[in-house]
Amino acid sequence: MDRPAHTTSTGPATGAPLTALRVTVLLHLAALLWEGATAGQLVTFNTEALPFHYFGAFGVHAAAGAQLLAAAWLWTRARRAALGLAVLSLVAFALGFLQAALGTYGPLQAHVPLAVVLMGLVGWTAALAWTRPAARA
Repeated sequence: MDRPAHTTSTGPATGAPLTALRVTVLLHLAALLWEGATAGQLVTFNTEALPFHYFGAFGVHAAAGAQLLAAAWLWTRARRAALGLAVLSLVAFALGFLQAALGTYGPLQAHVPLAVVLMGLVGWTAALAWTRPAARA
């Protein structure tokens, strides 16, 4: 029996949303990599890197928001198969704001480890975007 395209977790129904998630998660990773590179400059007391790190955070938040929207779009198409990707994207979005707030107002001893956790979380999401059943479009 043929199933309508909108009810499958694979096939044309997930093509555009899955591509959007893959692109946005890679953009998110790139923005986090930029932040890591500029943070490395800051710990060597190169204060000229501060504006690049500061404004780079806006790029991280924008990419995280776009990733969350793409994951939610995929979830509307693939439901259960994409739930994990949507949850991971939501956690990464929220963690990014917590991590940034700690960088501005809190101790760097918490800011830096959370940045590493965030990079791992987004990397994990990227890996799943290519291997989960919802990713088999």
